[in-house]
Amino acid sequence: MLPVLVNISSAGGAPYPALLHGGRALALDHWFDTAADRAGSIAALLHDWTRHAPALEALCRDTVSAEAIARHGVPVEACRVHAPIAPRQVYCTIGNYRAQLLEAALDGGDGPAGPEAPARRAATLAAIETRRREGAPYVCMKGSVCVAGPNDDLEVGEDLATLDWEVEIGVVIGRAAWRVDRASALEHIAGYCVVNDITLRERVFRTDLPALGTDWLRSKARPGWLPAGPWLAPAWNVPDPNALELRLRLNGETMQQGAAGDMLFDIAQQIAYLSQHTRLEPGDLICTGSPAGFGSHHRRYLRPGDIVEASVTGLGTQRMRCVP
Repeated sequence: MLPVLVNISSAGGAPYPALLHGGRALALDHWFDTAADRAGSIAALLHDWTRHAPALEALCRDTVSAEAIARHGVPVEACRVHAPIAPRQVYCTIGNYRAQLLEAALDGGDGPAGPEAPARRAATLAAIETRRREGAPYVCMKGSVCVAGPNDDLEVGEDLATLDWEVEIGVVIGRAAWRVDRASALEHIAGYCVVNDITLRERVFRTDLPALGTDWLRSKARPGWLPAGPWLAPAWNVPDPNALELRLRLNGETMQQGAAGDMLFDIAQQIAYLSQHTRLEPGDLICTGSPAGFGSHHRRYLRPGDIVEASVTGLGTQRMRCVP
């Protein structure tokens, strides 16, 4: 695998972007040592991606770079790993995996084994196909304050009885996108990372205002409710994002497992859709949906002492500890 981007710090210093390969990390400043080339932070790198990307790609593809990282880099375990993103805006696509939508439908009514389950299954599958063919993604927004590091602790207070997980593929925009089509959408991506869209299930719907529907502020927006990383895989590392596979383990037990190919609307479609309604800017993050296996399905939510490991093929594994 080619080197990937990490955002690390040591000895309490400021975070800085580095290349990771073979378990060792070396600051980009090792190569980009002039003021014109330097990107001293992950935000500066991503927000000016089109200027930095050509040199960075050449660097990643040069075998000499891996040798330099092996010789001069530091073990990444000796560093603090921060989120490899710095989004101005965060977009979250809701209900975008077929298996998850079907699972939720079967969990309702008289349950997956009840006499009405076959009819619900058939109706849901038909609705999914119609929506895939004729509909559009359903997207909400999440504040950038939610972003946390891949190994940061998650506070689970007594008031958070239904705090849930959602492993997702995070897509980071590298080039502004305004009214782009599906065919060219992937050209606007800087890279991909693991994200976990932490959600408080009991607050998704406003019981006091049912006519207004969902409440994404109270259900998704607290600080720390979007751990990201451990690294950003540049787009040239991911030739086929539809082949990516996702997994989430809770205390070692697999709770979620799925593949990007199960999306109703693939990544290119999501970018194209969003760009028809807003301008995507460099650094913006799109959380592209989550596969089946939410805590609401397992009837098990997060509590202090839990260890959550979320991973995507080629994008690494984040490890989150739940604390009181």
